[in-house]
Amino acid sequence: MYMLRLRRRDVLVSSTLLWQRLVRDREANMPWQRLRRNLLLLLQLLILALLTLALARPFVTTRVALSGNLVILLDVSASMQATDVSPNRFEAVRRKVREIIAGLAPDDVATIIAVGSRPAVLASATRDRPLLRRVIDEAAPTNSAADWEAAFALAASLISPGHTQVVIASDGGLPDTLPSLNTQVRFVGVGSRSTNCAITALATRTGPAGSQAFLRVANFDDVDTEVLIELAADDVPFDVRRVHIPARGESSLTVTDLPYGMRVLHARLIADDSLGLDNVAWAVHRIGQSKRVLLVSRGNLFLERALSTFPDVELVRLAPDLLPSSEHEQGGYSLYVYDGVLTGTLPAGNLWLIAPPLPPTGGQLGRGWGVFTDTAITHVARDDPLLRYVDLREVHILQARAIEPPPGARVLVEAEGGPLLYVAESPERRLAVFTFSLHDSDLPLQIAFPILTANLLNWLMPTGGAAIAESVHPGDVVLLRPDIGAARILVTAPDGSQSMLPIEESTPLFAATDHPGVYRVQQLDHSGAPLSAETLFAVNLFDEEESDIKPRAVLHIGRQEVSGGMEEKGRFELWPVVATLSLGVLVVEWGVYHGASRSLIGWVRKGYEAKGAYSSRHRY
Repeated sequence: MYMLRLRRRDVLVSSTLLWQRLVRDREANMPWQRLRRNLLLLLQLLILALLTLALARPFVTTRVALSGNLVILLDVSASMQATDVSPNRFEAVRRKVREIIAGLAPDDVATIIAVGSRPAVLASATRDRPLLRRVIDEAAPTNSAADWEAAFALAASLISPGHTQVVIASDGGLPDTLPSLNTQVRFVGVGSRSTNCAITALATRTGPAGSQAFLRVANFDDVDTEVLIELAADDVPFDVRRVHIPARGESSLTVTDLPYGMRVLHARLIADDSLGLDNVAWAVHRIGQSKRVLLVSRGNLFLERALSTFPDVELVRLAPDLLPSSEHEQGGYSLYVYDGVLTGTLPAGNLWLIAPPLPPTGGQLGRGWGVFTDTAITHVARDDPLLRYVDLREVHILQARAIEPPPGARVLVEAEGGPLLYVAESPERRLAVFTFSLHDSDLPLQIAFPILTANLLNWLMPTGGAAIAESVHPGDVVLLRPDIGAARILVTAPDGSQSMLPIEESTPLFAATDHPGVYRVQQLDHSGAPLSAETLFAVNLFDEEESDIKPRAVLHIGRQEVSGGMEEKGRFELWPVVATLSLGVLVVEWGVYHGASRSLIGWVRKGYEAKGAYSSRHRY
């Protein structure tokens, strides 16, 4: 401060009138003077404060939109039709996916996979925003369950190295056994309540007292409820029942007075719930001709009684030593059941083998090499029609034969030591194999045994041209077995649409089972004339996981818990805003300065004009 102090030289002048500016400058440099009001100083201090704040880079914690390389799994399963949110869950989740797409940066890419019974890629790794919006607008919910295992396998194949995120847009009805993905997983959830009742089973049979129907309804809400069940035979209503269902429980109903000659039983559940797709069900009542079944056994009371309960089965029991040796003499049966024995020459027909002593050389039936005792059940193909309504959780097995199934076989039940039940199909026959003896298990004492026996008999001895069960799930592929002389198979869907399947070397497959209802199958010859009476089969949801519409807030993906939300926490830095604000203040300060300068110039000009006027007056 001492070095910067001004040193002035005293000079004598005649007058200070023309030296006012020098006086003001002297006064401005006087120390310890009072700070005067100065707008420019305040603006400059404000600019300095804002620049200092900008250099500190302040931020607030906020939520930022998803970005980078996104793989969006869009749930199009049946539960997305629930109306607990307006207008339904699918429309709500579609709006959220549109928001994600709208928030993508120009360099971000997105892949959209529709997760239904057969996952499909709608758009693959594209930056085309109109394309992404178009495929989202064209997507629609299906009437089937979602195959999340296949969807995760497809998503894992599309994940590329780098910043990739998998977004699950769903109501949360995912199994807890899904594998983990080697990337970040986000969950966009929808749904508000779990109010729903559903028909989970409907079947008919012909008993000693006539035709009977079995119906099961479930309540997926947390409170007890009462519903009405309306029954119709061939579209003609004939009965209404009131059923009480406990909270998160189920109730069963048996109807014995079915109309005579009924072909299709239609059940409708009347309840105020959020999902109407599972409130209807159909059952095809098939009354076929008597079928002869040959049972070759040393004695099995459980198996004999199970087979004898079916009215359309004519059971013939033979001991192994009384079995004819000639294949021709063994013919004439619809099904051959071998219990613990196996003859050298097997007849040409469908087989049900129980604990067969298969040789180690292998063949069309499989290859055996001993026994195993690690019989704790580890895997059950619950989605297979042959295990529908079959509960094997309380079944215990002492030992089973170690058998390697033939190529192409489907293992339905498997233990630690090997398969317990498998089926196979070839042009020659259909095959079902129990690798354990019924005497070495408590399966005959379980309610699952007669149900499993009925499912196997329906598959091993199909009625008519459709080699299927009476009921399948939406989206299932149906195998149609043509009659002799058939050239085409005509399938009529519930909505009236028709599909013509040509018969070639392979067995026709029908996959258009998306709509619940009754499908009609007609065998046609080369001229287009029907060969036999049409065969019916029903498509029903019958999926408790889809009917349980309780929204989930957290998903379990591998060992990771994924919570809902399409946004993630991030930093929103405020320095650009502060710097822009300081620039604006600088512009204001610049304007104020130039305005003050113009005022100062005008004041000086007025001073010079006043001086000239004084000089003129002095001269004159």
